[in-house]
Amino acid sequence: MSTTKASLGTLFLMLSLATPALAQEPPPSRQPITDKTKERWAKSQGGRFGFEVDVLSSSYQEQIVEARPGPDEARLVESDRLGIAITAAAQYKIVAGLHLDAEIPFVYGDVSGRQDTDLFGKPFWSEGEHSHFFFGNPTFGLHYAGNALPNLALFGGMSLTIPLHPHPGSRLEAAAVANFPARAYFDAQRVLLGHWALRARVGTEIHFGKVLFLTHDVATQIFLPTREGDFTKTVIEQGNEIAFRPFGNFGIGLRLQAAFPLSSSNSAQLAAEPFIDWEPLVKGSFTRVGALVALDDDLGFGLDQGKVATIRVALGSKW
Repeated sequence: MSTTKASLGTLFLMLSLATPALAQEPPPSRQPITDKTKERWAKSQGGRFGFEVDVLSSSYQEQIVEARPGPDEARLVESDRLGIAITAAAQYKIVAGLHLDAEIPFVYGDVSGRQDTDLFGKPFWSEGEHSHFFFGNPTFGLHYAGNALPNLALFGGMSLTIPLHPHPGSRLEAAAVANFPARAYFDAQRVLLGHWALRARVGTEIHFGKVLFLTHDVATQIFLPTREGDFTKTVIEQGNEIAFRPFGNFGIGLRLQAAFPLSSSNSAQLAAEPFIDWEPLVKGSFTRVGALVALDDDLGFGLDQGKVATIRVALGSKW
């Protein structure tokens, strides 16, 4: 299994490096890119504000055999998890291609029964019922985005995540852990409590005739603990998206992603997200609805009992 995961992860990385070489000018039959749309078609450019909603609900049952003086007895134990995160995300163009980024998550978590989660190499275990609403960790950063070709945009930047809860209690941390796997180990800085996070990200955006859109990005995150006895954690995120919009703003697409937690025994976590979206080329309101499904261990297969399948919704405006 580890060989298969490593091979798939390598494939994702190769795709992200190979695709820019395929970028070319749109065919003459297509409407030419105007000066107005030359810069603004890429999501990494211009101003954006919106909300990202992630809903993860899972449950499973297991039989626990209790050793007793007499015959062993088995009891059925049920575990439930509900995680809801609403993140306000903004991107503001400061000057030229320099942009300011900000994220503020609002999080609710509810768990019951036995919970056993790997937090990038640190095991977390809880039992009983815990529910809590809290503010997640805010993130602020800068990125630069520009066009290498009329239909090829490049971007790169860095961000810092501030730990609002440097010493969380068990009830609060259990609620946060309910949301931790929702994005298959992506964007964990929002709900991994008790850590500063430094993130560097680069990527490309490509369009072919304003109909086919490709996005590739690679990010590295380093988590620095605020509690004694904890350790530094590192994860590499690699994402690939393809969106097909033959009818103007409406499109369908697929996202393939791989997370590589370097501090965990789980060497790679793969996930796929089919989605539909409404994305204006220059400005206006945007909407996206998708279902992120973990593909392999530890979080998948997402449609199995107790695994990760997350409903994702994003809506907002761009200018």
